[in-house]
Formats: sequence, structure tokens, C-alpha cells
Amino acid sequence: MKSLGWAGAFVVLWSSGFVGAVLAQPAGSVTAVLAWRYLVTALVLVAVVLVVRRRPVSAREVVRQGVIGLLAHVVFLGGVFGASAGGVGAGTVALVCALQPMLVTVAGRVGWGDAVRRRQVVGLLTGLAAVVVSVGGTLGVGGAGLLLAVASLFGLSGAALLERRWRPETDVVTSLCVQVVVSAGVFLAFAAATGGLGVTVTPAVIGALVWLVLLSGLGGYAAFVVCLRRLGSTTTSLLLYLTPPVTTVWAWGMFEDVPGRAQALALLLGAAAVFLAWPRTPRGRAADGIAPRADGPRRAAVPG
Repeated sequence: MKSLGWAGAFVVLWSSGFVGAVLAQPAGSVTAVLAWRYLVTALVLVAVVLVVRRRPVSAREVVRQGVIGLLAHVVFLGGVFGASAGGVGAGTVALVCALQPMLVTVAGRVGWGDAVRRRQVVGLLTGLAAVVVSVGGTLGVGGAGLLLAVASLFGLSGAALLERRWRPETDVVTSLCVQVVVSAGVFLAFAAATGGLGVTVTPAVIGALVWLVLLSGLGGYAAFVVCLRRLGSTTTSLLLYLTPPVTTVWAWGMFEDVPGRAQALALLLGAAAVFLAWPRTPRGRAADGIAPRADGPRRAAVPG
């Protein structure tokens, strides 16, 4: 039940990032907003790790978490925002990123010999259909910018697969701290080099940054890491099919943007996709062959 709770938290908190992006639009520069978001998030995490956690981390773990951070934060978010800035429609970006569960499933089959049943294939295709229905007519072609959307797809997929391959023993908070600190350095350097760190400071913008830091920055990515370790990369990736319709629900609550029949259908299709493709595994064992432990570290149940 705890794993299901984390799965639900991941979907809700991950989807909140899209709402935060809308709230932050009055700030002006997207790159500056990303830089400030990651700087504040990094300061919070560093304070927590130094004052509360105080757990030593090996140099190897720092490097590994840094690499995962670059893929999951810099490449993924940078690709999404870069593709949008390059003229690629939001629907197109969503569709490209919706290939992630399929990519991770194929990688699991090739790299780890995961069994893929017909029911799971149907579920994956149903999830893709859910995203198609959810984005509706918001497709758009952006030429070379489409490559950034593809980079985003491979970035998040690579982070999930490396988490599975390396099976880090570092606790979630410390892992996220290293990831965010490395990513903050990249986003700050890029913002400074391209347009500066200036943003329009208003109460609404400050509220948007708080939203992005607490909900999507800390909550969303922490839930992502926890799900990777409890459920495995394949199942966690599958949950991404629920984020477009749940984002619609967020928009309904925050902006009174009433969802239509297509969005309701997308939510039902997304739920059906997760149900169909959810791996049936022995109790206490995740889809990637990880036996979860309450204190965080896990041991591999299969070679990896």
C-alpha cells in the first residue's frame, strides 16, 4: 500500500510542475526561472543534508548521482523547455515524452531479460492513446527543435535505467541533493550566459517559485526517486501516462479550465493503461527485481 501511495504522490506532484510553469510566466525569462528554482531548491536540500541528515557520501555515489541529475533534470527539463521555445507544440512534446515507458520497457527486456506479456503491450499502447487524446489538437511541428524533445525523452529514460543499473545505496534526500546541486550549477551558468538571471519580482512570481520548489522540485523528484527504488524503472515510467490527464485536473482546480470529454476519456484510458501494464510480481518485490526495504537501501534480486 505504501508503494501505491508513493505512486499516487508521484503522479500528482509531477503533474504540478506544468501548473507551476504557467504560474511563473509573468516572471519573464524561462531560463532565469529555472535557474532560480534550482538555486533555491539546492539551498534547501543542502541545509537539510548538512543540518539534519549528516550522512557521508562516497565520491563514486556523488559522481553517479550527478550523472543521474544531469539526465533527469538538465537534459529532461532543458529539452522540454528548449523544444517549446523552438516552436514545437506542447502536444508534440508530450507525445514524444510519452514514448518513455515503451523505451524503458524495451531496455528492460534487452538489458535485464524482463518478461513482457501481451497484456502489458496493450497497456502501453493504451497509455499512448491516452496522451494522444489528452493533447488533442495542440500538436505542432518545430523542425530541429523536435530533437530537443527527443533528447528530453532519452534523458529521463536514461536516468531511470541508470538508477536501476547502479542501485545506489545513498538515501533519497542526499541523492536528490547531489542531483539538484549539479543541475543548479548548469542552469545558473546557462542563464547567465544567455540572458541573465533577472526576473520580474511580484508576489505572484514568488508564489510560483515556491510552488515549483516545494511541489515539483522537492516533492515531484523525491517521489520519482522513491518510486524508482520501490517500484522499479519500468513501473515508474508507466505512471507518466497519467500525468497529462492529471495535469488537466490541476488546471481545472487552479485556473477553472473545465476539462472536456476528451480529457475525461484520457484519464480513463490512462488508468486502464496503468492497470493493464502494471507488472504482476510476487508480493514485496518490485518490477525490476528489487526487494524494497523500509530503511531505503535495496539489494538486487536478479543480476543487474
